[in-house]
Amino acid sequence: MIEQGEFRRNWRPLAGAFLGIGTALSLNSFILSIFAPYFLKEFGWTKEEWSWVSTVQLLVIFSIPVSGRLADRFGVWRIAAIGAMSFPLFLVAIALMDGSLTTYFWLYVAQTIVCSTTTSTVYTRVVAQTFTKNRGLAMGLAGASAPLFGALAAPLVSEFVRTQGFSAGYLLVATFCLVGAVATLWLLWGVEQRRPESERARRGEGWRDYRAIISTPAFWVMLLATYLVNLPFALATTQTKLLAAEQGLGDAAAALMISTLGLSSVAGRFIFGAAVDRLSPPRVAAFGFALPAIGLLLLASPLDGMPVVFVSFMLIGLAFGSEADVIPVLVVRQFGIRLFGTVLGLLTAAMGAAMGGGHAMVALVQRATGSFDAFLYIATGASLVGSAMFLLLHRGRFAPSAAVPAHS
Repeated sequence: MIEQGEFRRNWRPLAGAFLGIGTALSLNSFILSIFAPYFLKEFGWTKEEWSWVSTVQLLVIFSIPVSGRLADRFGVWRIAAIGAMSFPLFLVAIALMDGSLTTYFWLYVAQTIVCSTTTSTVYTRVVAQTFTKNRGLAMGLAGASAPLFGALAAPLVSEFVRTQGFSAGYLLVATFCLVGAVATLWLLWGVEQRRPESERARRGEGWRDYRAIISTPAFWVMLLATYLVNLPFALATTQTKLLAAEQGLGDAAAALMISTLGLSSVAGRFIFGAAVDRLSPPRVAAFGFALPAIGLLLLASPLDGMPVVFVSFMLIGLAFGSEADVIPVLVVRQFGIRLFGTVLGLLTAAMGAAMGGGHAMVALVQRATGSFDAFLYIATGASLVGSAMFLLLHRGRFAPSAAVPAHS
């Protein structure tokens, strides 16, 4: 049963994390899915150029682990405030740019680095601190904001951009994100739990913490599995609308598929968040991350059309949503709260590497074949292998380690 009192007591950190995640860098995937065709049309960029620019997401391999570590040391509010107030400014800069691919590239680089402080790696730390019995569901609720906002906004923003133009659309999104940033910082002000004095005294032992993490076998299983299961999600970011178009769907139907992806991601967060609080987290992870294999094979098949594409995107979205709560719960299970941001940051780097590597693969496949099909088969295999690896966490060798202090 869900303990409602826990939600009543902790509504502010949950609401703050929900808004913070949904109005900054995590929303970028949905923004770029909506605007991708307009970038290409407005500025004359090619699909291949767009795919290569998308590999900028590889920078999160470095920026998110740093943000997670900083959140562990200095608290969520201070670190999140940097990116929360910067993200709308980057959107304004993109709206007013001259159309140069180089200009956009460097804006995207700066945005990715600075605004990594607004990702779930940072915000879910305060949720993990304040929730225990409903930790997975609470994390799922917090992480649902970006796909929820993206799903609801995709048709509206697409229509707005079609009638008002590219720049006006970006300025509209920037205004929304600014309001969200202010509300987030107000909600989180003063609600973060204080760290014990003994914990603050350990600030100089950062390298010891990292040595303890990398000496834990479960960490390497989780790192590789996380990389593999995230390869398919390159299609769930900047490629969604282009992939839907390749399946024979028009612009309006393609925008609807973005909404399908977003809404199923929200459902995945609720379903798997509740499941991971009550069932074995490794088994829940294995099941959830295997779902995209079915969707990917359907997309690669000759069975084009709205129903097939709808089911495919729904399955990918469910798995995309599950990682927002399953992975953080596994981190707490294996390493505790004190190193939560540090470990989750490293795993999120693996997600970023998979996204960036996936985009690079898509670009190479597009150049060689002009189609997504070869990538769909590669991603299917990665999804199946990676999901099976989570089952190893049941083995004694990969049990939570006493070598890493856990304050959960």
